[in-house]
Amino acid sequence: MAKVTGSDLLIKALKAEGVDTVFGIAGDHILDMLDKMHDEDFRMVDFRHESGAVHAADSYSRILRRGAVTLSTTPGHANAVPALANAIHSEAPVINISGSADSPNLGRGAMQEFDQVGVAAPVTKGAWQVPSPERIPEYVALAFRTALSGRQGPVHLTIPHDFQAAEVDDAAAARYAPREHSLPQKVAGDSTQVERALQLLNRAERPLIMAGSSAGATADPETVQEFVEQTHIPFVSEDSARALIPDSHEYSIGLGYLPLNRAAQKVGEADVVLMLGKRLDYTLGFGGSPPFAQNAKVIVIDPSPAEIGRARTVEVGILGDLGPVVSQMSDAAKKLDWTRRDDWLASLRAEHDSWMAELYELASAADPIHPMFISETLQKFIDSDTHITYDGGDYCHFLRASIKRDKPFRFHNVSSFGMIGVGLPYALGAQVALPDERVVLAVGDGSFGFNGMEIDTMVRHNLPVKMIVGNNSIWGIDWQIQKGLYGRPVWTDLLPTRYDQVAQGLGAHSEHVTSFEQLEPAMKRAFDYNGPALVNVEIAQIISPVAEAAISRKLGSHG
Repeated sequence: MAKVTGSDLLIKALKAEGVDTVFGIAGDHILDMLDKMHDEDFRMVDFRHESGAVHAADSYSRILRRGAVTLSTTPGHANAVPALANAIHSEAPVINISGSADSPNLGRGAMQEFDQVGVAAPVTKGAWQVPSPERIPEYVALAFRTALSGRQGPVHLTIPHDFQAAEVDDAAAARYAPREHSLPQKVAGDSTQVERALQLLNRAERPLIMAGSSAGATADPETVQEFVEQTHIPFVSEDSARALIPDSHEYSIGLGYLPLNRAAQKVGEADVVLMLGKRLDYTLGFGGSPPFAQNAKVIVIDPSPAEIGRARTVEVGILGDLGPVVSQMSDAAKKLDWTRRDDWLASLRAEHDSWMAELYELASAADPIHPMFISETLQKFIDSDTHITYDGGDYCHFLRASIKRDKPFRFHNVSSFGMIGVGLPYALGAQVALPDERVVLAVGDGSFGFNGMEIDTMVRHNLPVKMIVGNNSIWGIDWQIQKGLYGRPVWTDLLPTRYDQVAQGLGAHSEHVTSFEQLEPAMKRAFDYNGPALVNVEIAQIISPVAEAAISRKLGSHG
């Protein structure tokens, strides 16, 4: 009887799911699988910290809209858990696999033992320990189905080290072998609810579409654009759905994050709002008034039943994956006559243009450098194919508000979890996903400190990410909020650290910019360099619209 090992079964199962890239760090309890994978055609990207590996896989998975695999040993899994907590917020289908001590020794003080599954469970969609070597393919398929179904998110598998090396009879393994691609078919919505939603939108005078992460996971950009053009409904987007239709499109009003787009704040004037995979969470006042009008009718399309009617009663709820539901909506919309709402669109467009004009007035050639001057300068070196990640407080908010996006899957920001420090590995994962495109990271000096060592990973794997550090020697947004609310900063002052020297020491090209005249030439040298490059820019301590909104909200709650 022919035999295969558990590691062989894992490799075969991963290939059945279309996996060709893995992220992680070596360690005792995954050495067998790593040795076997090395002889296969996987791209193996090794990191300096397991959280960085998971963040990179998070980014990679959302750009390519596929499951991404991370591998770690037992204490490495403990390091990865915070990044899994972030991935559940970013809705990233990360399949996090860790080894453990040999199964007979678990529960009696085995090497590095802890409750891996129990720790992962609260921050994933599912966490399991594989019960036997021959069932490895079954659990890999379960992990991928879970990660990619409904609202997407991370999952965890523990595979004890002895299961990896164990030999299994072909006949025993055949019962669990993948016969076909195990991913679920996309789920369509109820046709009656689709008709109800379209009737509401058709009668609306001031409708608005707000697209969020779940739309980015499955919606086809061309179909979304077709639907918007058929219905003449203005559109805003954020997170993984950013630029599902281009910012330059007639009906796009840009970024959907209210504090950074005054036009999006006019959702308070909308009579019908279509939530296209966007949660009614704290960013939208949990569906309350404000920001919505008191009598606004809300339509929710979402792949998770938990999100239909969460926080408020909705007029119509459609349960289904955004891809097929938008196709249903688009097909059914062709049977109706749609009126152009030129006054409503013009009102939104005027507010957006006024807001952009105000932002760019701040981009003066003066010292200390304003973040908007960095935004204006950076835009000379990027195009619609460029992927940009924003990570950090007040500095990055200006760039995120002002830099247009005309292509989907070219934008990352800190998730709704608010875990800063994700940006450098996000950008690294983006460069792995998009090897032929320019990848840019705009990062604050505080955020840089969390995962700055991953520049070493960029250098070793020849990933030419361009990093623009805004260095104002503070934890920007909290420093500003503390000053606004309490009159003094606490624990929010930093040093004017030479992050350019850190990058140089790790093998990257680096520049130090202290005046506005130096910025563009320094950026040019960084972008011309064939490898990772960092520009450390000393900037003004400027408060962003996000911090201003937070202060106003806090003060308002006491007034």
